[in-house]
Amino acid sequence: MAEFEHQQRLACSVESLFDFLSRPRNVVRLSQPESRLTFIDPPEVIGTGDELEFEVRAYGTTQSVVHEIITVERPRLILERMLHGPLEELEHEHQFAADAEGAILIDRIRFIPPGGMIGLLLTEARLRKSFEESFAYRRRILQQIVEEGELQ
Repeated sequence: MAEFEHQQRLACSVESLFDFLSRPRNVVRLSQPESRLTFIDPPEVIGTGDELEFEVRAYGTTQSVVHEIITVERPRLILERMLHGPLEELEHEHQFAADAEGAILIDRIRFIPPGGMIGLLLTEARLRKSFEESFAYRRRILQQIVEEGELQ
């Protein structure tokens, strides 16, 4: 299984960051506009056992995806797993920690690219590049939200 990791330090409390990211509407704010991320009937705040159905545009097509929230341990951990989507497997772990400067957000994505014909397009290298671009965008927007005091 391949793994991608991204870390970000933010000048905010771990609790406020966790609360912000546990709301699907805020996840949409952090997604690249061209992804057209849309949740279908999401909860206001996620909890263990919730299923999140969403559509996202990637590689020229709109994908229907379902993730299950496996674990929510406020304010330290959110773990989600893809139940339905374009990859063979995907698990996304969001870890929250405190340091002297505020909060550290660590995202780990473990994944298996798809097989078959789609696997020729969605290679591990291409998926990594896509994750890097998405998290670079999220890094900028999340930093801006924190700096402007909009972390709600």
